Amino acid sequence: MNGVTNPIELYHESYGEGRPLLCIHGIGASLYSWRNFIEPLAKDYQLILIDLKGCGKSPKPNDTKYSTLDQAELIRQFILKHDLKNLTLVGNSLGGALSLLVTIILMETGDLARLRSIILIDAGAYKEYIPFYLRLLSVPILNLPAYLLPSRLIAARVLRMAYYDPNKITAEQIAAYAAPLSEPGARHAFLETAQQLVPANFDELVAKYKDIKMPTLIIWGRQDRIIPLKVGELLDRDIPNSTLKVIDECGHAPQEEKPDETIALVLDFLK
Repeated sequence: MNGVTNPIELYHESYGEGRPLLCIHGIGASLYSWRNFIEPLAKDYQLILIDLKGCGKSPKPNDTKYSTLDQAELIRQFILKHDLKNLTLVGNSLGGALSLLVTIILMETGDLARLRSIILIDAGAYKEYIPFYLRLLSVPILNLPAYLLPSRLIAARVLRMAYYDPNKITAEQIAAYAAPLSEPGARHAFLETAQQLVPANFDELVAKYKDIKMPTLIIWGRQDRIIPLKVGELLDRDIPNSTLKVIDECGHAPQEEKPDETIALVLDFLK
């Protein structure tokens, strides 16, 4: 199942068969960030990887509909179009925030029965912990580098911030993260997304975390400098049926920096 969905044609790839896992990447990333999941998880599950609007191989229209609510609605429509059931949402960073938001929307639309569980990996969840560098992108003069710097330089800087051990970052990774940023509309999409991270009703949404009753695995890199471990602890407090697992010597993207440990936690949770 490789293809698109309306109203925005979200690019997606699917591997394996079985219970579906829908993986949602973070801001400025793409489905490439889940590459280490494919071989071990597709043996027993249907692993569905999507590129968010404005990211990877998905369209990057020159509009302003890049808010978290816009992205969550596209994911909800994707779930309905492909009739996904018994589904586990897997989200890293912004993808984790979107997993929470999609869950709340499915609760409100009567479609929650489609979800089986949630896996949140260093997820965005509270407005008090929006990363500082993303806040800067809302300031007109200060966001100029996002337009002007070479894609490879931006990718390298973001990866160094995301990793605990920068020696693990490869040239292939930098190139893979840089390529989509060079495409027409990519910088616009990135800035629109960054500037619309906090919905007007964010406090109302956070208050609904306590209503998420399904099994929830929370994975965090102990040395995350982008979204601190404190956020994982707050999520573990606020989501009733949650379990927090912390990976040592790991930053913001455990599925990339510590894939073996992350995959082991995911597989144990999915049993």
